[in-house]
Amino acid sequence: MVGVGPGDPELITIKAVKALKSSDFIFYPDVTFGKNKAAYNIVKSGIEFIELFGGRDIATERLIPLEIEMKLSKGRNDELYRENAVKIIDRLKEGICSYITIGDPMFYSTYWGLYNAIKNEAAKNSAELNINIIGGVSSFNYSFNLIGEPYIIKNSSVFITVPIKKDLKEMEDEINFMAKKNAKPQVIVFMKAGGYLKNIMQIFKNSYIDNFKEGKLKLYLIERSRLLDGFCDNDLNLKIKINKDGSEAGFDFDYFSILIGVFL
Repeated sequence: MVGVGPGDPELITIKAVKALKSSDFIFYPDVTFGKNKAAYNIVKSGIEFIELFGGRDIATERLIPLEIEMKLSKGRNDELYRENAVKIIDRLKEGICSYITIGDPMFYSTYWGLYNAIKNEAAKNSAELNINIIGGVSSFNYSFNLIGEPYIIKNSSVFITVPIKKDLKEMEDEINFMAKKNAKPQVIVFMKAGGYLKNIMQIFKNSYIDNFKEGKLKLYLIERSRLLDGFCDNDLNLKIKINKDGSEAGFDFDYFSILIGVFL
């Protein structure tokens, strides 16, 4: 299980590179109902860099997609994980396999569902598995390098949350919990915030617009491993994206967007 980092191919670890070079087959998550092949794109765009480490080339035919539901889930993931586990176990009969995930396998990834499915399928066939987890640079850690803020210092705290399926009250309680702690800075991180940015920003606007204008609250948005400058105006309104023809494109933020609030 290989974490390939947040997006920049140069952030793949040497250990991950060695695992990929020695693998006979490399599986990657192919997200249903979309074009999200982030882990695949990292490896493909970094192949020239990876090949500097020697060994055989990472040929396209060695990269095998595994269908997985994420944003628009139809409740099929248990079935898909089982099917994917069977595919991997079949290939394990032929050689070493790696499964790549963006960021780190142990931090909000598809690893755990796939691992359980592989374990269950292997048990049915009384097969022994040797699974090696290779950590990667998570988008969470990388984001704080982008914004130039320490994510934790002495006496401060960090709260990491995902807004998916949460109502406004629950998200508001999470923000208030961090904002009202005495030691500063306090940091709240919303992972996978893309579809919920409008609601989250409205909560900040309702309760903490004065903090923002006084410089006691900083907000950062990271999308596709890039810091987006000017994503909101001075009144905490999200800036509507404009098409090339001048028409309004509305709000179109990536599923993996990360919103970070720092209370100073």
